[in-house]
Amino acid sequence: MPWINIFHISLETWGCFFCIIFIICMVFSHEFESKKRTILIALLGVAAFLLFMDALAWAFRGYPGNVGYWMVRISNFCVFEASDLMFIFFHAYVWCQIFEQTEKKEAPVRVWLGYLIGTIGMLIVLISQFTDFYYYFDVNNFYHRNVWYPIALIIPLSGMLLDLSLIIQYRRKIKKGILISMLSYIILPIISVVLLFFYYGISLTNIAMTLSVIFMFIAANIEQSRELLRKEKEMSEMQTKMMLSQIGPHFIYNTLTAIKHLCRTNPEMAAETVDEFAVYLRGNIDSLTQKKKIMFTQELNHVRNYLSIEKKRFGDRIQVEYDIEEKDFMIPALTLQPLVENAVKHGITKKENGGTIHISSRAVEQGYEVIIDDDGVGYKPSDDDKIHTGISNVSGRLKSMSDGTLSISNRAEGGTHVVIFIPAEHYTKSPKKAGK
Repeated sequence: MPWINIFHISLETWGCFFCIIFIICMVFSHEFESKKRTILIALLGVAAFLLFMDALAWAFRGYPGNVGYWMVRISNFCVFEASDLMFIFFHAYVWCQIFEQTEKKEAPVRVWLGYLIGTIGMLIVLISQFTDFYYYFDVNNFYHRNVWYPIALIIPLSGMLLDLSLIIQYRRKIKKGILISMLSYIILPIISVVLLFFYYGISLTNIAMTLSVIFMFIAANIEQSRELLRKEKEMSEMQTKMMLSQIGPHFIYNTLTAIKHLCRTNPEMAAETVDEFAVYLRGNIDSLTQKKKIMFTQELNHVRNYLSIEKKRFGDRIQVEYDIEEKDFMIPALTLQPLVENAVKHGITKKENGGTIHISSRAVEQGYEVIIDDDGVGYKPSDDDKIHTGISNVSGRLKSMSDGTLSISNRAEGGTHVVIFIPAEHYTKSPKKAGK
């Protein structure tokens, strides 16, 4: 076997092996955005397949008999098809990096044109198997380029230039490391295509595309690590802000004053309040260091303790109703209690005769909802910096830990309507469909 064949077989076999290792790393990494991770796995998978089939093409080049006849044809066909398929997946990766899910309907025509170019390329490869359009084999099972072979390079090249125009136009939406790696997928194959016109017999394009995919894998991991560090920093800052807001010196002072008064008038209730206050403080401190979600029932018990203490202070001015249909799900700690506290401090107790807080939970079609209604005077987070900071912390924890959402609105009949939504992927069990 000629040295050039051995060189290609060795190089591409090792390349295939490394691609498979990277695929395994991606499969077990759940930190990536789902669609981008899927496309990168597909790109690495096609690259591994391309290198493996090209290694077979070199191994069976000139191999005699029926085995050589079929293997050299099948392997070369797969190499050409895989090259166009890699472009399609790369085009999808560019699309995902540039356009968010909500923006994809507004994507330019060039996006759809890229898929069309890739599909046309694959169809021509299929047709060429019956027409020798791109290449042919002699009686000794040797591969030879045909006169129309340059079209096999021009089609994906035109698609790459199309992607280059998209990348340049929307470069500000792409992170630097990802941008450089995607440009490498365009620049390296273009250089290899130019060289192939002058140096026949080297699989430069396949090697260039695979190297670029590996660069994209490395860049994606680096950017993901940076994103995780950024989120950890944000979470740390959020916990600090939450600690300051949840210490609640006024609440502590008022509670201790109430306990002092109860010690004189109702010692048994004073002892009960001390127990509730201790549990409440312990819950706050534990929650501030809690990096994982907790059961909804645990957060609900924390709310019950808080409301029980407030009722000792305000008596019948605070009425509480519960309608807990679903409780077997998880929620970030200190998300429900601060919202209930806002309803008490800025809604119910601002009303002369007090009011009622209604807390409910239910399963909906796409997840779980926790609803807090009050018939107080109503409040707007934007009207008070402390309220705004507390709600921003709750919203941030919901988003970062559960991909949940928080919505606040004023009720037409007076008071505030608050909805916490936990999406389906964060269930502890399958929810019931809404209305059932």
